[in-house]
Amino acid sequence: MNVTDDQRLRQRLREEFGALEISAPPVLRVTSRGRGIRTRRRALAIGGLALVVAVAALSVHVTGGQKAARPTVTVNAPDPAAPDGVFASGTADGKRWNLAVRNIAADPGTRWCLPAVMVNGRSGDVLFKADGAAPFGNPAFLASIPGFPRVGAVFTQVGPEVTRVVATFPDGRQVSVRPVWVSACTQRFHLAGLAYAGARGGPSELASYSRFAPGNSVLGDSLVIASASPSPASPARAEVWANLDTSRVDIAISKLTNPIGAGTVAGLTWHVRTSLGLFGQCYTATLRGGPTGSRGQSAEQCVPVAAPPRVAALDPVSIPGARTQLTGYAGLVNPGTARVVVSFNNGANLTVRPVRWTGRAYIAFAVPPGCRVSELALYDAARHLFATTATLSQAG
Repeated sequence: MNVTDDQRLRQRLREEFGALEISAPPVLRVTSRGRGIRTRRRALAIGGLALVVAVAALSVHVTGGQKAARPTVTVNAPDPAAPDGVFASGTADGKRWNLAVRNIAADPGTRWCLPAVMVNGRSGDVLFKADGAAPFGNPAFLASIPGFPRVGAVFTQVGPEVTRVVATFPDGRQVSVRPVWVSACTQRFHLAGLAYAGARGGPSELASYSRFAPGNSVLGDSLVIASASPSPASPARAEVWANLDTSRVDIAISKLTNPIGAGTVAGLTWHVRTSLGLFGQCYTATLRGGPTGSRGQSAEQCVPVAAPPRVAALDPVSIPGARTQLTGYAGLVNPGTARVVVSFNNGANLTVRPVRWTGRAYIAFAVPPGCRVSELALYDAARHLFATTATLSQAG
């Protein structure tokens, strides 16, 4: 990619980053059938998984024989008004869960707005606007909801004519939900979602229904979903949503990186870059230098997307070199932060200035060998100290 292309893509990111959704795996259209309306069946592989070729008479093979008690999951009837952006909710073993669209850019009142689907305000999935011509808008799957053992979630955008989405699981169970309209960042999304338990791979099929005549629901689109073991090359954690978006533009935006930190520790030069989109919040760290002048190596890791925190939400990042590696941290700080003072247990201090990208305030730093972080102190633009913490992860 040349400089002009890079600048053009960055400009698009600044102007349209509030229109995202997430992805990677390939899609294969299997059969076409219909009774006067468009009816399609597609086979999908989840989250960077292998493509499974299906035939018209598709059968689902269930493996394993685990009989562990399945968590009790309920799905509420959605509120058409979608208060606070909530489009799906319920309970799992008595604890409440909800799926809601939230602005994960800077605080309200700024020009930045970036919609994402959040589970109980956590584990976000950046929301790209789906093609209006597609009945299904690239479903996304979360294998494990944080704090809800053996409970997963799925959501999808659907066409405006869709009145019901039915999820079928490998054991034959079915869950039916209604989509609702959610407005966010000057856009409208028609979303349906649910939580589920007892199915490691999630639903085996999603089907949409539309009402073309009073009391007559007609099957509109069907997705057959096949899952396999996650790719060992994937840098994402299990808590990151698996998306089925194959848009080249969405993928290009999701892979676009921006530097958020660089420095020198013990004679070694480190760099950290970040990207945000279909694959979660990703960090790429590089370490160079040392006695041999090695160029070092790069390592990428992807973590769940977090909303702007009240103080700081940082993730440990491994910064690898040819003969050694440093421990680092990267992530978000309160959007009002102008300066962060990082204190180490050896008495040393490091001043870090946030890098603002996609309406979010990022920092990254490396920890000197043999040291650990003892405190973060956050200062605003008026140089007033407004928060201190010894806990690096405080998302929300």
